[in-house]
Amino acid sequence: MNSDFPQLLSIIADTKKLIDLAENAQWDEFVTLEKTRDVAVKTLFASKPDIEPVKLAEGIQFVLEKNKILTQYSHSQMDSLRMEMSKAGHAHKAINAYLTTS
Repeated sequence: MNSDFPQLLSIIADTKKLIDLAENAQWDEFVTLEKTRDVAVKTLFASKPDIEPVKLAEGIQFVLEKNKILTQYSHSQMDSLRMEMSKAGHAHKAINAYLTTS
């Protein structure tokens, strides 16, 4: 048993790397790695994983806990982007107002 264990370890390593990327605001790399991790998770669970139940449960628990942190980082980034877009929209309106009154 445990022939799928390296795949689980890879998913855990990718999860740790995602935290690092989010902490350093490396969002392009984050998105790429997140897609890769998603495929790995789907592949692992396409059939019953060949991993000892205790190790599988620990791995899943770790990923779920870290996903909560990743979700917080993602929400924070989305809020920052919304604020930047709002500022850009206000600047655009101000420029248009200036140009129409000049």
